[in-house]
Amino acid sequence: MSKVTEDPFAEWRAIQLTPEQKAEARAEAEEKAREAAAAGAYERFAELRGKVRWDLDLEQLRADRE
Repeated sequence: MSKVTEDPFAEWRAIQLTPEQKAEARAEAEEKAREAAAAGAYERFAELRGKVRWDLDLEQLRADRE
């Protein structure tokens, strides 16, 4: 059995956000959610529930991936 000489997670660790970056992103997301709530976005989505129909089926939406 061969030993692993390289850290298999080194690349993953290299792209991780710092705690400060995580906190900044979280604060920004929370602010945007507050702005959306103040604008009534969530109430509008609730009004549209069950009333919106898609013209394309899932296969048509995925057609551009091929």
